[in-house]
Amino acid sequence: MFVDSHPKTLREYAGWDVCAATVGNFDGVHLGHQALLRRTVDFAHSQGIPAVAVTFDPHPAAVLSPHPPKVLCSTSQRLEYMEEQGIDAVLMLPFDKKLASESSEAFCRRVLQDGLQAEELFIGYDFRMGRDQSGADALRRAFPHVTQVEAVVKDGSPVSSTRIRKALADGRLEEANSLLGRPFSVQGEVVHGEGRGGPLLGIPTANLDVSHTQAMTAPAVYATSARLLDGEGAGEWRMSVTSFCRNPTFDGSALTLETHIMDFSGDIYGRGLEVRFLARLRMDRRFDGLEALKAQLHADMDDRRTLPL
Repeated sequence: MFVDSHPKTLREYAGWDVCAATVGNFDGVHLGHQALLRRTVDFAHSQGIPAVAVTFDPHPAAVLSPHPPKVLCSTSQRLEYMEEQGIDAVLMLPFDKKLASESSEAFCRRVLQDGLQAEELFIGYDFRMGRDQSGADALRRAFPHVTQVEAVVKDGSPVSSTRIRKALADGRLEEANSLLGRPFSVQGEVVHGEGRGGPLLGIPTANLDVSHTQAMTAPAVYATSARLLDGEGAGEWRMSVTSFCRNPTFDGSALTLETHIMDFSGDIYGRGLEVRFLARLRMDRRFDGLEALKAQLHADMDDRRTLPL
């Protein structure tokens, strides 16, 4: 998959004459986004032309709103998920106030027509673009071939990033995963924590430094899977148990994200780690001493082994 931030450079580098394109934030690349991406890919490949996704970094709300919503995935995850849907190239446009001030008509001509040579445009059911926040009807005046893809409805309501964020915040992980079409996951760097896991409990944990802009699940102990993102062993998913809690047994006050990777040992400080959340095992609570806590952690690992990778 080709990725660039300049439409003409991307087209010239990838080497196409015309393409089919879709435009969106694609935060989370959830079931609704997947339907839009696949519709674009199916049409493009039926015509023997590439499918191109146009998206933005950072999320426009991070520039335009004083209180932007938390993002559902990192930029690298977003690219990975779009590639899984068959997208051939991604135009990742840096979003700033200058771009926000551009009209939808000017954007279509500059980026889609002159830059990408797009012949077909696919948009979501609730799409709005440009300073005029144009929808499908206005876009058709600037771009002759626009297809608006219907919403994906699940349990009576359209799938949306807002709905997924609320499900996560409310502790409804199963619903969030269903709307995403895969387990919710986060990425970050393994950093030094309090040093309790290995020395005190005999159960070493990887403390994950996650971006403050990242949406998170409700605090609890979860059955997870983890994979290193760089270095030796990168890419291999392993069973894990993750605590996103305040560690009340140790009178903790701050939420920390700590993952015990099962049947694994090694120094992974400073390396990238991804953790995907499969199911909630239990709420956190205060234990009467280290032995009681250790017994519960081993019980958590036994419960984790009953679930698929």
